[in-house]
Amino acid sequence: MHGTIIAGLIASEGNNATGITGITWKTKLMALKALNDKGEGTASNVIKAIDYAVSNGASIINLSFVGFGYSQGMDEAIKRAYDAGVIVVAAAGNESTKTEGFSLASSPMYPVCLDGRPNENRVIGVAATDAMDQKTFFSSYGLKCIDISAPGVSMFSTVIYSPKHLLGGRPLDKYYDGYWSGTSVATPIISGALALIEATNPKLTRKQVVTTLLNNSDNINRLNPNYLNQLGTGRINLEASLMDAKLQLEEINNSLLLTPASNSNLIKITDQDGNMLNEFSINNFKNGISIASGDMNYDGKSDIITGTGKGSEPQIIYFDKSGRTFKQFSAYNKNFRGGVNVAVGDVDGDGKTEIITGPGAGGGPHIRIFDRDGKVKGQFFAFNKNFKGGVNVAVGDVDGDGKSEIIAGAGPGGLPQVRIFSGTGKLKGQFIVYDNKFRGGVKVAIADTIGGALRKKGQIITAPGSGNIPEIKIFNDHAILLKSFLAYDKNFRGGVNISAGDTDKDGLAEIITGAGPGGSPHVRIFESNGKLLNSFYGLENDFKGGVNVGIIEQ
Repeated sequence: MHGTIIAGLIASEGNNATGITGITWKTKLMALKALNDKGEGTASNVIKAIDYAVSNGASIINLSFVGFGYSQGMDEAIKRAYDAGVIVVAAAGNESTKTEGFSLASSPMYPVCLDGRPNENRVIGVAATDAMDQKTFFSSYGLKCIDISAPGVSMFSTVIYSPKHLLGGRPLDKYYDGYWSGTSVATPIISGALALIEATNPKLTRKQVVTTLLNNSDNINRLNPNYLNQLGTGRINLEASLMDAKLQLEEINNSLLLTPASNSNLIKITDQDGNMLNEFSINNFKNGISIASGDMNYDGKSDIITGTGKGSEPQIIYFDKSGRTFKQFSAYNKNFRGGVNVAVGDVDGDGKTEIITGPGAGGGPHIRIFDRDGKVKGQFFAFNKNFKGGVNVAVGDVDGDGKSEIIAGAGPGGLPQVRIFSGTGKLKGQFIVYDNKFRGGVKVAIADTIGGALRKKGQIITAPGSGNIPEIKIFNDHAILLKSFLAYDKNFRGGVNISAGDTDKDGLAEIITGAGPGGSPHVRIFESNGKLLNSFYGLENDFKGGVNVGIIEQ
């Protein structure tokens, strides 16, 4: 019964003319039973449940139980959850035989007090308040272990429906019931609130989600003079927390980068509707441009990084959004004329942005890593060094380890293969993304299309080169296909150029496509489920040379 009550407070569905609605009614629950129906069990079972939840993708773990016994194993399990980016929420504990509950400073209880090092706060501890915003007589309290308070008196929630069975002499003939009290029922309010904050702004990290909740609580010290600062930051204010999370999204201001894939040196910056924000040309770039963006000057502003197209010297130029050039250097031997593909990211964990290059068709699969001054920091072959189809590149953290990986897609003539490398060139994974017979090359991008504070991971997005249906595919780091859809008419065979980023301020990356050579300069923006959000011509209507796409933070 206890677990059913907790589950209902978090996520019971509404708009069904029955009972109640939970804090976050679209949240998915992972129900794990570690204790029996009397609330009894072993620490080992709780540890197994925590580890299972972490391994299977839980973002928030609700622990509505408490005890005085310290368990090193449980402490270590919670650390594993914390290190994985999971938010653990725990009840402060009840004491019905006293008039004020326990002081956790003098009588620590667990798991609520398993906070780890002073700067970690591994567990979000929850105390209970009444309708007057005063601490309930039963709730424990404390400066160290309690982070926030939530209502914990006379709550309604879902219950077990089984009319043939009795509980306390009463048949279990209701779908919901009420007047439940305890820190156990205050805790799921916080868990549900954290889930709502994550959903409101999927870009937030674990720390940012928690901070958004705590910083927007209402101070209740005046109403609790005997427990000053011992009920956390105050009583939860969910509306204020969600408004703050949404406001942080409004600060995102991304624009599209559009360049011709051939026969031009134009760069356009537009909004998501294709409206022009800026336009300029690059001297000596006459045969198309590959494009990326990142902060190369370490001033907090995104710059534009470009690589020359087929037929030009293999140059890299980066400049600001106004077109002012900062640096130009050669990526490969100056006699190479196959073009240069570019990506940007911190691949060595030094906090500085690197430029990653791959040669176009005609060159070997030679990936090079440059610092902002054009100095080579690393290089390796993504495929067999004798392969001359070139390599497409993307950069991002696909496995959630906090470090960016380099994603390589084989160019024309090779298997439709994607490989994942560490920043040092160590192979971490590889898989085939289209039919084995296809040889038109694979374009790649990385972005977080799912969101959530847990293990910030990007998904690998692929698009075919010429000769295949224009099918976009999205994979996780285990090569599991998450979604696929057509970017253009199934009969179009000119290939698709791709990028990804948040264009509509929802905290999730959208997929941006540009039609390849032979098609009109058709730019489209999709949600990760394939829903078309926008469509427009990015260049002159009669241009047929293909359009490269990118995104930049304004």
